[in-house]
Amino acid sequence: MRLTRRAALKGLAALTGAAPFLNIPARAGTLTDVQLLLGGTLASTPGQFAELASGPLSHALGLETPLELTPDIGQDGVRAANLFDANSAPDGNTALALPGATLLASLTGDSRVHYDFGRWIPVLVASTTTVVIARAELHKTLRSRLTGFFHDHPVRLAVSHIGGPELNALMGLSLLGLRPIPVPGYVDSSNALTALHEGTVDAVQISPYTLDRPLDDVLANLPEGTSAIYYTGDLTDTHATTIPIFMEAYQQARHRPPEGPFYHAWQAVSAAADTAMAIALPMLTPPEIIMQWSHACSAVGADAGVRRWSDLHHFKLATGDNAAPFLSRTVPDLGATLALRRWLAVNIPRWREGQETRHI
Repeated sequence: MRLTRRAALKGLAALTGAAPFLNIPARAGTLTDVQLLLGGTLASTPGQFAELASGPLSHALGLETPLELTPDIGQDGVRAANLFDANSAPDGNTALALPGATLLASLTGDSRVHYDFGRWIPVLVASTTTVVIARAELHKTLRSRLTGFFHDHPVRLAVSHIGGPELNALMGLSLLGLRPIPVPGYVDSSNALTALHEGTVDAVQISPYTLDRPLDDVLANLPEGTSAIYYTGDLTDTHATTIPIFMEAYQQARHRPPEGPFYHAWQAVSAAADTAMAIALPMLTPPEIIMQWSHACSAVGADAGVRRWSDLHHFKLATGDNAAPFLSRTVPDLGATLALRRWLAVNIPRWREGQETRHI
């Protein structure tokens, strides 16, 4: 039986008691027993990508045997991220494929989180876009509503759960001066759109990759009296040219650009919600190993099968050095983090009672 480098190091450590040997980084071109931890099952977005890209990625990394895919039973990647942050040596033999939910869990202070994603090194990011749709009366006279929004009816927003990707819309509507109430249980975008048609909710957030039909078709067949009020991310590959980006919607309503810690917190949350998936290496991974993974991910990004998959889901792939800025946008400063945590602490008890969002 062939003795792998990892097994040899473990055996040496057991004989000598020298556990630090386990952290000796591999030299470029000598990656062995490479595994990709998945922040979700094989059916999740990271899992789908991993199965599609494992062959091209193994080839680009120069591996003798295909890399190992290690799925997780959870869908938000928290468990896999905890294992990755605690146990992965910076030798290039372990990478994590995570969904945006992993980032959101950390941003919102989820008690299960024991990792710091701000220390990770991204080598590939697939970003998407989100569109917030609401009943027309909620935004046609938005400026006039801002002077007396405390007397207006609250906005029922369909969410998968509090702290899910719809936190992007929950915070965005609050910044616009509205008073959203999250209505949980809408994991599927189709169910949320049905609820909007039936009048069960007043607003929804959708992303192209969660839909069972093209975004343009959804926007062209919205229920009467509803409209898309803003989007985040990139809509250049659709025909939805009349939807304002959030900055434009805010300036129309407030006559000034947004600012302040809570807005900066929303920027981080929005970037996390717009992250469909990312591949990251541990902190302290040597530069030559990072370069090897970056080049491999760039090759994977150019693979015809991966390109078809990303185009089908309206993903924008950023690889290598281009991936770092995407993940850095999800890391707020301390003031923004505290503003978000304080806002959640104030509002979560209210939401559980079905009360509207309180502004801070």
